[in-house]
Amino acid sequence: MKKFLVMVAVAIMAAVNVNAQSDEPKNEIGVSYGLGASALFDLYGPKITNAFFDSMEKLNTKDNVEYGTIAVEYFRRINNPRFAVGGILAYAHFGEDVVEEKSGNKVGKRTRNYITVMPAIKYDWIHKKNFALYSKLGAGVMMLSNKVTSNVDKSDSDSDIFFMWQASLLGVEVGSQNIRGFVEAGAGEQGILLAGIKYKF
Repeated sequence: MKKFLVMVAVAIMAAVNVNAQSDEPKNEIGVSYGLGASALFDLYGPKITNAFFDSMEKLNTKDNVEYGTIAVEYFRRINNPRFAVGGILAYAHFGEDVVEEKSGNKVGKRTRNYITVMPAIKYDWIHKKNFALYSKLGAGVMMLSNKVTSNVDKSDSDSDIFFMWQASLLGVEVGSQNIRGFVEAGAGEQGILLAGIKYKF
């Protein structure tokens, strides 16, 4: 009889545990804003090249505009509640005016737009109802569009595709079971430091 009662108790506990896990949200959608995206690092190459040709043509640049990276991400937990797979869609922008060195008159504009798509994985080192400590890794492709408009010369545009990634070494999320704020530190296309909000369902 005691063995039977123990077996029933174990069965009930197992059922409660499975039910609790099944009630936990398996999907999450997040929106973030990040600074220090690696895509913007490649501006140093174009800046050096452009500076060389600008100096020859007696041109300069001003009003540089660098937006941080805006990203949307989706993850789904499969079997293991600590592990999730999903994807990231990110956008970043850079722009600058080209002016005559002597008069300061605007003669053109350069803009670069970055759209990145990355499959990603995420693992929770600490997984609680209202808190999680995690790492995230994504890798995919970045579509770069580059446009140069000129008032004195022919305007030009081109596009290219590059390999891109995001490695968030440490992420923290806090909130309710369904809505949480989060911050991440790492490197890649979402940024060195990013913050946002996510909805779990």
